[in-house]
Amino acid sequence: MAAVEFGLISTLLFTMMAAAVDLSQALTIQRDITRFTAEAALVLASQDNENLAALTGQQINAKIANVLPGKTGIEVGSTTIVRKDNTILVGIGTMTYLPPEANASALATLQNGDHGVVVRASYRHEPIILGFAETFGLRTRTFTAATVALRMRQDY
Repeated sequence: MAAVEFGLISTLLFTMMAAAVDLSQALTIQRDITRFTAEAALVLASQDNENLAALTGQQINAKIANVLPGKTGIEVGSTTIVRKDNTILVGIGTMTYLPPEANASALATLQNGDHGVVVRASYRHEPIILGFAETFGLRTRTFTAATVALRMRQDY
């Protein structure tokens, strides 16, 4: 009887531990990706011209393993943008369009005539014990973050 109780309790405790580890990893990953995009956007925004911003974006992509160690498969996109007539025009960079959340953030951040940069990162995370986790509703998730930074304000 004690062995049966131990088996049931140990399974429950293992499940709770796996869920707690996956939850803490999810929070940490989202925080790290958000922090990375904010810092990268500030670096790109500090460049003097759009060509340097694009080059720096490519250098950031090349060094992503150093910036976020242990996370493989991170996709990073960056581009320069201009707000003109209440629309966002995509300039030089590794992105050809802005996802809806980045476009909305750019419209909220920039005034007409402003130049800015957008950095977007995404990472696909799988729980530690995938088969076990899927049984209990924890599944593979893609974490994304996008940050818009003002690069130059147009004076009228």
